[in-house]
Amino acid sequence: MFEKIASFIVNKRKAFLVFFILATVFGVFSSSWVKVSEKLSDYLPQTSETKQGLDIMEESFTTFGTAKVMVYNVDYDRALEVSKEMEEIKGVSRVDFYDKTDDDYENKDIEDYYKDFSALYTISFDDVEDSKLVQEAIVKVRELVSPYDNVVYTTIDKDDAKNLNEDMKVIFVLVIIIIIAVLLFTSQTYMEIMIFMLTFGVAIVLNIGTNFIFGRISFVTKAVGVVLQLALAIDYAIILFHRFMEERKEHKPKHALIKALAKAIPEISSSSLTTMAGMVALMTMQFQIGMDLGQVLLKSIIFSMLAVFAFMPALIMMFEKQIEKSMHQNFVPNIESIGMGIIKLKRIILPLFVVLIAGGIILSNKTGYIFDVNSIESDKKTEYLDAKERIEEQFGKSNIMAIVIPKEDYLREAALLNEVSTIQGVKSVTGLANIEVGNNGEYVLTDSLNPRELAEVADVDVDLVKAAYRFYALKNEQYGAFMNSIDSYKIPIINMVDFLYEQIEDGGLDIDEDTISDIEDIHKSITDARKQLESEKYSRILLIWDKPLEGKDTFESIDTVRNIAVKYYDEAYVVGDSSSDYDISKSFGGDNLRISIITALLVGVILLFTFQNAALPFILVLTIQGSIWINFSLPYLTGENMFFLSYLIVSSIQMGATIDYAIVITSRYLALREEISDRDTVISRTLNEAFPTIITSGSIMAASGFVIGNITSNPTISSLGKTLGKGVVISMLMVMVVLPVLLYTFDFIIDKTSFSRKINEEENKREDEEENSIITEP
Repeated sequence: MFEKIASFIVNKRKAFLVFFILATVFGVFSSSWVKVSEKLSDYLPQTSETKQGLDIMEESFTTFGTAKVMVYNVDYDRALEVSKEMEEIKGVSRVDFYDKTDDDYENKDIEDYYKDFSALYTISFDDVEDSKLVQEAIVKVRELVSPYDNVVYTTIDKDDAKNLNEDMKVIFVLVIIIIIAVLLFTSQTYMEIMIFMLTFGVAIVLNIGTNFIFGRISFVTKAVGVVLQLALAIDYAIILFHRFMEERKEHKPKHALIKALAKAIPEISSSSLTTMAGMVALMTMQFQIGMDLGQVLLKSIIFSMLAVFAFMPALIMMFEKQIEKSMHQNFVPNIESIGMGIIKLKRIILPLFVVLIAGGIILSNKTGYIFDVNSIESDKKTEYLDAKERIEEQFGKSNIMAIVIPKEDYLREAALLNEVSTIQGVKSVTGLANIEVGNNGEYVLTDSLNPRELAEVADVDVDLVKAAYRFYALKNEQYGAFMNSIDSYKIPIINMVDFLYEQIEDGGLDIDEDTISDIEDIHKSITDARKQLESEKYSRILLIWDKPLEGKDTFESIDTVRNIAVKYYDEAYVVGDSSSDYDISKSFGGDNLRISIITALLVGVILLFTFQNAALPFILVLTIQGSIWINFSLPYLTGENMFFLSYLIVSSIQMGATIDYAIVITSRYLALREEISDRDTVISRTLNEAFPTIITSGSIMAASGFVIGNITSNPTISSLGKTLGKGVVISMLMVMVVLPVLLYTFDFIIDKTSFSRKINEEENKREDEEENSIITEP
């Protein structure tokens, strides 16, 4: 069957060549249709409180742009002048900085704003971050502080996608150089490198160009997808080409290619299944980033196989003469002596493996995990993270949270605000029900005042205010105000300002221009506050505390806030980076267990059918799982915390992809043990023959991981890259050193648990019974 498929592909190679060229052109154009999500919070489970709260906030509230600016080496008087200059910038609505002459700062600590000749300004803008007004304003803010030593902490002009794309361009070039260098070392002809690059260039474009079918992909998937596709699937091309080079020694090129393809299709397909198993396991994560990355990588494996099966044969036939002309010496050393040495050390290696496995299990369970991108320690920092760290070092941590509640009465909201403000570490709590008004802040925006009280707050004539109150009562049909004294009639400040503004707009009030201007200014401030804090159905409370982004204390405090909120409201959401981290931490254990079990089961079943043996799946999975445990015990030994996403993604990729190395070793071992009786020779020959494939694929994947980890400034991608690089190196060592000893030691079990052996024994037994029955017949 496979020879018929191979013959069809080789005979129709020109048609396949044209098809792939056209598909690649389409992929180039369709790649621009792919939308990219820059926030991991977009992939929270829909059932999580944070996700539900974020969706409500996005639909119901407007979030104006903000920035924190720290200026070094400046005296207080000059720092105050800078704050005044900032307030004059068009688009800046407020600059929060300590002013000794301003009553608003009477009860505040100057060291929250100015300390050790460093000034911290918190800037609020007049519009949302991506508006032209705010974009121009942040440029002017940067220009204003440019003569001073400064850092600017803001997401207004933060462009992670641009920075990451620039990093990935460099990374992609370096990975290509690494691949070429490795292939030059392990290849037999220089032309195969060009064929590999063309094959995977097409596969990559096809995969990128079809990502639009998912609607959007995450920045994580976009960044690592191409490099991982190369690293995961390059061995498919190596397998086919090496088969071709073996067959062409005995056959003409076309016939050799058909033979090679017929043998490579089942081999590559079965090899890819274990990698796909890892991707499928990744897709079962509750945190939907696993589905996002898993489905794109799964598709990349399929396109890589199709390119190798249907496009690469056309290239091989097209460049057959160049393949012959560019033959060169193979530089891969003979390692049979190393194989012999490993067998001599088997009594040391096996106990050491048991100790490493036990230690890996124990220590990996003790490894601490972090769930926030900004908590990752990265060698290369973005301006955003660098500014954040410097500001926190000088003025302490400042963590923002939001409480989303139904819009009901202001008294209940005020009670919630007051109780939340008593939580330890809370610096400020802001809602419509506690925004202060008046010279001394004796009232809040939602307080109900009589005409005299409002006249004092607004500094206007009391008779004018009484007239406005009568007009308000009449318009709202509150006739009781006329029956009683208008002096005792109370109206919430926020409602009265809205009413007066409406009358000014309609021309219903005849008052002086200065009063009109004051009312319009107050109304604008209230309108801005409402956009951020109140919608038709919901209210939002902003909470600033000195808690770190994550950790036991922070998560317990979130539970405290949530418990207070549900005392007052049946529906309440606590939303922010910390609550997102908390939700992820709660799903992490389940995702971790689910991925580990599903990956091991799927890989085990695939190995069971591949080798027709009950013991081999256990031995192979134990070898790679052991390398995973060792990999994730390293952070504990180095005193570091592991980013949760690195663990989940790398554990599935490490099992799904590096199990192929174990399959290569085992396949060679089973084949050679049928030909050679001396087991020591079988092991040494196995390692020598499998080494070129493992060192080629493994070194490319490991090097790609380390390059990604050390070059990108994105902490998520950096953590993924470093963890993957270390994992692949450990897997290679385990497969090359420990697996041969396990195969050697448990050879008798492997032999007894072989399905083919049992079938042969049953057939022999049946033949013996038939012979005996013939002999005993009269």
